[in-house]
Amino acid sequence: MKKLFVGVFALIVLSVCGAHAEGIVFCDLQEVFKRFYKTQLAQDQVRQQAEDIKQERQEMENEIAEIKKTIDTLRKDSRDATLSQEIRENKRNELEEHLVGLQSKEREMSDFEKLRMKQLEQQNVRMSRKLFDEIHDVIIEYAKGEGYTAVIDRSGQSRAGMEVVLYMHANVDITANILAVLNQGREKTEEGTPKTGEEQE
Repeated sequence: MKKLFVGVFALIVLSVCGAHAEGIVFCDLQEVFKRFYKTQLAQDQVRQQAEDIKQERQEMENEIAEIKKTIDTLRKDSRDATLSQEIRENKRNELEEHLVGLQSKEREMSDFEKLRMKQLEQQNVRMSRKLFDEIHDVIIEYAKGEGYTAVIDRSGQSRAGMEVVLYMHANVDITANILAVLNQGREKTEEGTPKTGEEQE
């Protein structure tokens, strides 16, 4: 009797799982994010800002290099025995002022770099979250329209570094479908076709 109950229960579970499995599909969320045209635009923007930061830092480094040259000259002049005591004293005073200025400029550059890189990182996180939210909304609408029971992200990995989804049939992978919806009309725009009113926005 117990064996019969277990057998019947197993059949019920398999039947239910089989029915639900027909509506379960998979999507590589990381691949979608990477190939979404808005992601590429956002990354271009981040790269440009990183270049701007690099350029501003270079300008500060150039200023610091000039200050160091002046310091070297003042240090030599302050020790030049051919100069009068008064002139050497003036050179030492100027040297001290420039040393203080150098320390201040180096702190300014360090603080600038930390602040700008932190701002850039925060902006990158905000943009990524916004893009993932948009992708998520598209996946939900697409799944509802197709009548799917569930959409599983197959890009996840286990603690051992193995893919969580070890196998799936190509027919249940909707990654390309989601990308087609997200990038709809983008191919024509990139080929030089004039943008529509919605695309311009």
